[in-house]
Amino acid sequence: MLRKTLNASRLQEEVSRRLHKLQEVIDDGVKFTVPRPQLQPADRAGCNWTMKHFGNAAGFESSIAGVLAKVQAEYNLAVDDDDMEAGAGDSFGGSKSSGAANPFGEAAGPSKAANPFGDSSPAKSGDPFGGDDVSSPAPKRSGNPFGDD
Repeated sequence: MLRKTLNASRLQEEVSRRLHKLQEVIDDGVKFTVPRPQLQPADRAGCNWTMKHFGNAAGFESSIAGVLAKVQAEYNLAVDDDDMEAGAGDSFGGSKSSGAANPFGEAAGPSKAANPFGDSSPAKSGDPFGGDDVSSPAPKRSGNPFGDD
């Protein structure tokens, strides 16, 4: 049987929907945490994904295994051509190439000496916040905090 392909989010939603539709789960009012599907080499049956570490699953392992087997028989995890060339790819959708690519899409990163607040000049020596007037002293407070002087 040919499998349909779904992306990771849709597979996760489908497994969650089927699990929470089971009568014993409804009766007990259990809510499972369904993990993201993980890409793996195709097994003997041709399935290319698996799920591990369901949350709040104690006592429902056989029900989860049954639902997972049915969904794995129907669907495969959709894989981009880029992921196929790079092997299994990483679980965050990035490429395995390391290095100079800027993840924010900027052509070149800022130099290390640049002021992150936009002004290229350094702050004044007496004021760490770059205030204009560092020569005038702060106003004196009265000795009496109630102002009765």
